[in-house]
Amino acid sequence: MENAHTIAQWQQLLQHLAPVNGWLYIGAGRGGVLREARFAKVPRLLAVEASQHAYQLLAHATAPHRNWRAIRALVNNTDGATTWHNLSREEESGLLPAETLSALWPNIHEQQRAEQPAVSLSQLLAQADKEQEHYNWLTIDCLPAARLLQGLNGNLQTLDMVEVRVIVNDTAPHQTGATLDECDALLLPQGFTRLALQEANNPLMGRALYGRNFARQLAEARKTNSELQDQNNALTRQCSELNAKYKSIQSEQEGLRNELANQKNAELKTQDKLQQARQDVTELESQNSTLTAQCDELNARHESIQNEQEGLRNELANQKKSELQTKESLQQAQADLKEQQRSGQLSTKLLAKIEADASDLRERYAKKTKSEQELKDLIKELHAKLQAASHFYHKLEQEHPELLDKL
Repeated sequence: MENAHTIAQWQQLLQHLAPVNGWLYIGAGRGGVLREARFAKVPRLLAVEASQHAYQLLAHATAPHRNWRAIRALVNNTDGATTWHNLSREEESGLLPAETLSALWPNIHEQQRAEQPAVSLSQLLAQADKEQEHYNWLTIDCLPAARLLQGLNGNLQTLDMVEVRVIVNDTAPHQTGATLDECDALLLPQGFTRLALQEANNPLMGRALYGRNFARQLAEARKTNSELQDQNNALTRQCSELNAKYKSIQSEQEGLRNELANQKNAELKTQDKLQQARQDVTELESQNSTLTAQCDELNARHESIQNEQEGLRNELANQKKSELQTKESLQQAQADLKEQQRSGQLSTKLLAKIEADASDLRERYAKKTKSEQELKDLIKELHAKLQAASHFYHKLEQEHPELLDKL
């Protein structure tokens, strides 16, 4: 064997290096082993036994201890029914048939076999305690230990110490899960190192103790720490850059807030102006309606004045024509008077007639003079009206030229 110290002594020493949070003991038998000194300070223990008779004694052994429990279960690498082999050596009864163990115990034979429900280690821990990390020490005091370890389903990382019962040398066929080589192949790649191998009463059997490779873990931890330190430095630089960016963004946000506030103020002013403009538009529309009515009225008045002016022009033209005719008649009468006066000088005989004609002419002349005076009065009145119309037209041209454009 490799070590002078027993597994129990190693475990007592290693509890100072890797304290026991909880100990899972598979194949605890009647519980007599639990009275050893290595279990004296274990705060939490879960003892598992498949045999009904041994389980009753095991439960009695764990009862005095707080947070120690005993359960009856057949442990395998998977959940489900499996074959239980009841052998002539009671302590070897389990998952392996007598033929597999015949090289170890030549006289061993099978007394009975039966199908029983089995549970994996991971399922057992899940059922026993929701906080599986409480159990960081494991003992498998039965065969085949390697097969049972497979039932942890990746939970080996929660363990610090593993004790297994194994077959040493090459006395058992491989692939049974009971040999030392199979346990080495399973545990060593997972960061464990074999700390001790203790020979049993049967030299072909023994117990192996595996523990975390703390030197390797320390190197990995240092490497990880260095990587984390580098990451931390990088993150610190990133944090500084992000802080600078954050301050820049804060400053930019402050500027945007101020700009937004200014825009809101401008928008409020614009809304006020828009409201005022709407009021102005309403007033202008009202004024436009009034002006439109006034314009329509002025257009009507302008049209009436134009008609009146046209009438006055026609009347003035007629009076001018009548005045010309009167002047012509007057000139003709004057010519006739002269002719009559010359004729009166020549013929006295015609004097009476001439006097009568002259009297008649005087009457006609008086009438014509009166008519001429009336015509002059009419012309004066027409002239006054034309002046008034011209003055109104000139005023309209100055005050409302747009009305003349529409004419």
